[in-house]
Amino acid sequence: MEAVNLIGVFPVGPEDFLCALLQRPTNGRCIPVWLPPMEGAELAMRLDGWAPNRPRPVDAIAELIRTSTNGADSLELSSYVDGTFMATLTIYGGTEIDLRASDALLLAEELDMELTVDDTVAAQASVFLSQEDAERYLQAEIEIEDFTEQSASASGDAQADADFEALMRSLGVDNSDLGEDNPEEG
Repeated sequence: MEAVNLIGVFPVGPEDFLCALLQRPTNGRCIPVWLPPMEGAELAMRLDGWAPNRPRPVDAIAELIRTSTNGADSLELSSYVDGTFMATLTIYGGTEIDLRASDALLLAEELDMELTVDDTVAAQASVFLSQEDAERYLQAEIEIEDFTEQSASASGDAQADADFEALMRSLGVDNSDLGEDNPEEG
């Protein structure tokens, strides 16, 4: 389990789908979490300092945790299945509550808690994102340190990388879609 940093919420693509970008401090890899429109907009506004006039559901949950329990022990992106994150809030005493990733991000912000990511989830969902690509596609500033132990493989598994590349090509993605100057023919 590793604590991650929330870089921000960014509109992506012509549809402006909202993506929360998390970064792993141990290796600089990023975890994109696609958000429903309303929750994504609320998280983005809260990160910009907005506070609702009346309590929203996440505010009520946070208040219940503060007043009816001994507090929250952890908040984790605990599972990743078919492109969907599941989160777990653990209350002191061991009670676990299942949450959507968007609610976990909002709750982490409201409770001022660190969000952690299960190691298996981080391995499945994290990607390398260069500073240039972060700026180009997200208008985001991220810091990438020189991680000398970083594998040349995007996932750490060369066969998985080859399978993913084949999948993307079967979907019609080629090097020119990625901004590369010399697309390969094939």
